[in-house]
Amino acid sequence: MEWLNVSCLARFSPLQMYAARVFLVLLFFIVACCIHLLYVALRKKFADGLEISVLVKVMGNLMIIFFISVAGAILAPFRCYTHPNGIRTVQEFGGVLCNSEGEYQKMLIVAGIALIMPVSFFVISSYVTIVELPKRMQKADVAFLKTWSFLYYRYRPGAAVFSVILLLRNIGLVIVPVIPGGAIKVLLIILILVVSILITSFMLPWRILECNYMEASLLAGVTVLISMGALFMEDVDVDYVMQVCLALFIAMLLLICHVFVWGFAKYLRAKHRKPFQYFLCHQKSGAGAFARLLKCELIRMNGVKGKVFVDCGDLQDLTKLFGYVGFDMEHLIILGTKDILTRKWCMGEVTTARIHNVKTVVVALPDYEPPSETLVEEYQAHVPDVTELAALGISLAAVQETLRWMRELPTIELPGTLDSRLTRAVCKELVVMHVSPGSMGKNVVQLSNDAEDELDKGTRSVNRKAQYNGSKVAILVDYKNMEAVATALVLQLMVSPLVLSSGGMVPYIMTANEEAMPTVQVIVVICSQGCFGNPDIARVLVSSAARSLTVLPIIAEDGFRFPTKDFYDEVLATAGTTGMLGKPSHLAAVVKQVFSEIAVGFNPQGYSASVQDLEVRANTIAFRLLGGKLKPMSLEDYHPTSPEELEANSLGLFLPASKSTEANAKMISASL
Repeated sequence: MEWLNVSCLARFSPLQMYAARVFLVLLFFIVACCIHLLYVALRKKFADGLEISVLVKVMGNLMIIFFISVAGAILAPFRCYTHPNGIRTVQEFGGVLCNSEGEYQKMLIVAGIALIMPVSFFVISSYVTIVELPKRMQKADVAFLKTWSFLYYRYRPGAAVFSVILLLRNIGLVIVPVIPGGAIKVLLIILILVVSILITSFMLPWRILECNYMEASLLAGVTVLISMGALFMEDVDVDYVMQVCLALFIAMLLLICHVFVWGFAKYLRAKHRKPFQYFLCHQKSGAGAFARLLKCELIRMNGVKGKVFVDCGDLQDLTKLFGYVGFDMEHLIILGTKDILTRKWCMGEVTTARIHNVKTVVVALPDYEPPSETLVEEYQAHVPDVTELAALGISLAAVQETLRWMRELPTIELPGTLDSRLTRAVCKELVVMHVSPGSMGKNVVQLSNDAEDELDKGTRSVNRKAQYNGSKVAILVDYKNMEAVATALVLQLMVSPLVLSSGGMVPYIMTANEEAMPTVQVIVVICSQGCFGNPDIARVLVSSAARSLTVLPIIAEDGFRFPTKDFYDEVLATAGTTGMLGKPSHLAAVVKQVFSEIAVGFNPQGYSASVQDLEVRANTIAFRLLGGKLKPMSLEDYHPTSPEELEANSLGLFLPASKSTEANAKMISASL
């Protein structure tokens, strides 16, 4: 308004001049609307709609540009100057007294009305950025993202909230001049600028990195200028400044004391209870799924009060790995596999545990062998990159000493077959075993399935029928592959709560030499390397196809080989020796039907297999089981050709396809 110098043409009262300044931005909005409507009216006929999103973007950009100007103009009546005689007048309108009467009162009413613009803009922007934006990004709502892009397009992905922080900073800079007292104004402005520098330095919100450096430098420069300018202030209340300085000094002392107390309390807490109760040291390909299974079972036990550390889910910075082992763990659990002794990071973890006297126990899988003296002496030849641990303070001699130390550690030896009962037994041993590092005697616990072995085949079959009769979902897994069995157990634990409300849909895991229960409708096949060479899997797949059961394949390994011509040739070659019922060619046909369904990846041993990732995949599997409309398998020209098959049919283990297709279809549709 000063630029236009309208006083040359007409005389305006202070109230009119103030109202014109405040509502001038509305003129820009009106002009923008007119231009937009003109564009809509003159555009081509095939372009339909008013394109309100474009208008919202224009209005939003205008409000961001003029936010400080509009808010500053609105607060003008609150910036009063005190004269030597004690009378206070509005700084920008010297003829208006700050006495809440007359023209000044009308200015306050106009200000209250005008404040609706910046306040509503700030509220809407905050709501859109903090509440709506994350939801719309998950839904891939492109139209919404384009409409409100003026709030965040200048910032890097993930830093959209900085737009709200920037608006808060602008609000603070506008409000500070209203506060009486020169010293407090300078103090508050410096605090706002310093906080802004810290936020910019930590967040680095701008898309171009150099812009972050520029903003931090400019803010620092402005802070220095204001600090220097404060030296020339004359109307300074010395007593007030001294009070502020004393308050800041006390606040800094309290901060120092708080940090010391917090650090000492953290030290005492870590000494008695560390953040993680167990650290599972394992080699990915050999025991990744088993480690995930142990974590799932351990956190369910009453005796486990702390957290369980598995690197793929709890580690974000590899440089902090050994720090976690040395200072944040109560127990280190070494999952002994064939190759764990030749993995430098695993040996670095164990060495760190030994140095810091962390309680350690070995869970020995069937292929684990304690380190021999030959391996210890020739370790560098077997693991050349072990010298890279020297940068982290771990020497070759320390690793060799750790290998000898591992021979004397308490050990839990596992048999070759894994199941849920054995897993719980391992966890129970880990909870109750008191591990004492240092000079300890060798303590070996051998776990086995003796209780199950004592039962004859018929008794076990009767027990399982009583337990799982009525189940509609069975998990078929290569029981010779311990990692595949661990994957099946993890899948069972994560999927069961999701399907618990649907009767009979909780899956059970089939054992060796076992056919699917008569009530089973869906076979979940855990696809691991070489699983179709297992005679039991081949036999169950063929009998399931004869019963027209549906199938859902689960890819449990990153290196799993999908069917090719050579794959089927190998299956055919192996099928002749499996001893399965029916023709060997049936297996190849059934395997093709298995992979006619879209497989779901569920790999707990993967490097990126976090809890969140596995939960998403478990939800996908549950959806496929409950409403995925899986296709039933079929076995053409299948007829019983032996007394064993006739007996199996009489027991209801599988029926010819011609007699069971319709019944199974009705059962499947009812469950889905």
